[in-house]
Amino acid sequence: MRISETQIRRIRSILGEDPLTGVPLKNLTSYRVGGPAEVVALPRNLESLTRLLSFARQEDIRYFILGNGTNVLFHDDGFRGLIISPLRMKNLSMEKGLSNTSLIKAQSGTPLSLVVYRACNSGLTGMESLWGIPGSIGGSVACNAGAGGVSVGDLITELELVNADGRNTSFKRGSLSYGYRFFDLPSQSIVFQASFELNSADPDEIQKKLAKFKSLRRSTQPRGFPNAGCVFKNPSPNTQAGALIDKLGFKGTKCGGAEVSSVHANFIVNRNKAKAQDILNLIETITEAAAKRVGISLELEIQIIKPSRNYA
Repeated sequence: MRISETQIRRIRSILGEDPLTGVPLKNLTSYRVGGPAEVVALPRNLESLTRLLSFARQEDIRYFILGNGTNVLFHDDGFRGLIISPLRMKNLSMEKGLSNTSLIKAQSGTPLSLVVYRACNSGLTGMESLWGIPGSIGGSVACNAGAGGVSVGDLITELELVNADGRNTSFKRGSLSYGYRFFDLPSQSIVFQASFELNSADPDEIQKKLAKFKSLRRSTQPRGFPNAGCVFKNPSPNTQAGALIDKLGFKGTKCGGAEVSSVHANFIVNRNKAKAQDILNLIETITEAAAKRVGISLELEIQIIKPSRNYA
């Protein structure tokens, strides 16, 4: 069922401005693919976010929370329902903690890269290896983004969430479990704000670490073409998905405008006006080959979002 004009007017009253309609998802995602989004709402504060979620649930409106769009793949048919984007909620603050620690509080729409930059330039250590991860705080928490042996979950001291019926709750460190590329958030809840506790350290040493991780990322990951980061999770600590895909012979393989990166085989890049289906075809081909040829079931790291509830 499509969102009605009456429902759009209600969304407008909640936001205090018109929502967007028919926006191409290729304009909202790092892959630069995807058909039109039926309705896009960009709440500016916690109140409008909670009211939107409560309204969507009451009206049984299908919704999806979209941050920077760096870890998702929408179909060429687009998305039927409500896209809620918290990108306008970017408040970032810092306060001194106990001993040599400080607390950074960042709302859901804040770029992770900005938090890393603020921490490193304030003499706080722990986030250096996360440099270059392009997502927002909300998305980075939801998938427990990480690099260099450190994940977002390792640094969080408190999470403020909004649940599916629009109520906000907070969780202290240790009350929610997390692991490799997952955070066990309550079903259909949304991150409103995350607090990170970091230690003070020698600023020169922090900058040396940061330079090392910058150099590593720049030399090992593709640049210049739209992508959504690593497509598959590593099957195990000893088996890297990129190395496996390379071994299977897929590095440089093309389908339409999409290509398995020749720099890192776990990246599929939009090399030349790719369609979402081009990327999906490569994902399916690689997945089938890994299962048949080496008996490994590859699990996706990116999210593939169906156009509608009844899409097959």
